[in-house]
Amino acid sequence: MSHIERRQREKEEIRLRILDAAREIASEEGWQAVTIRKIASRVEYTPPIVYEYFENKENLLQELAYAGFEILHSQFEDEKKKESDPKKLMSKLALIHLDFAIKYKELFQLMFSLERPAPNEAMRNNMELMKETVKLISNADDEGVREIIFGFLCMCHGAISFMLQTGQHTKKFTPESFRSMYVRVVERYINSL
Repeated sequence: MSHIERRQREKEEIRLRILDAAREIASEEGWQAVTIRKIASRVEYTPPIVYEYFENKENLLQELAYAGFEILHSQFEDEKKKESDPKKLMSKLALIHLDFAIKYKELFQLMFSLERPAPNEAMRNNMELMKETVKLISNADDEGVREIIFGFLCMCHGAISFMLQTGQHTKKFTPESFRSMYVRVVERYINSL
């Protein structure tokens, strides 16, 4: 391995450590607590080193969000290859959202926060997959398809946000009971199309 290749690998490892540190801080203290100074301390570098990799905190958070959308896109594509029934596919896309939110809670919150980043290719591809699927389910025109997707995403994200925010404070919902109710609500919505 040449000196240049080794240096590039080392730079990529530092970059990944910086991203991991940001996720760890968010997991422990919330996204509002993530600062370049805390990240630098966590990776045992000075803040200027972090700025060599990321222009600012917003740039770093945007990269994390985009990585999350890439994960979702990959899972959506895998499911699309397995499921030919469009109604079942829509239901499974909703479950992918739920499972992603449970597994990557902080990342999900970042991706779908009010400061959501501008769309990247994975985000656009996810929307295209939903549009194609909705067109197979309904006879809606383009505006109707947008409204159906809007309703679908509001329902999914609203339910997931409710679960993430109140689930830890109430004993009414176990993860299993919430998942079961979520599936019923999603299927009721899809079957109404």
